[in-house]
Amino acid sequence: MPQPKVKLVVTGDDFGYCPKRNQGIVDCFQAGGISNVSLLVNASSAKEATELAKRHHIPIGLHANLSEGLPVSQGLKRGSTLLNKDGFFHGKMGFRKALQSGRVNMTEVLSFRPDSQR
Repeated sequence: MPQPKVKLVVTGDDFGYCPKRNQGIVDCFQAGGISNVSLLVNASSAKEATELAKRHHIPIGLHANLSEGLPVSQGLKRGSTLLNKDGFFHGKMGFRKALQSGRVNMTEVLSFRPDSQR
């Protein structure tokens, strides 16, 4: 009996993080090592990454991010438990600590939509 065909999808993560990572991800896509990318929309090189994806016809998706950098959504305001006192996300370790200590309002995580207004 023939085996069913399995499609392996390999995603290039953190597309948009920086120019070097962007180029490495493009190189991997062109070599056939990855199938698509996830765009880190609030990263410093996200705009360049979207242009590269268009130019090289790379399938692109969203990299959900609640831990690093500045939020791009107007729905997040100062006072959100997802942000520190300076308006930045807590960072990976800071987010873990905030979760462990119960300082993150999980309703914000579960119900947040980029188009929502608070």
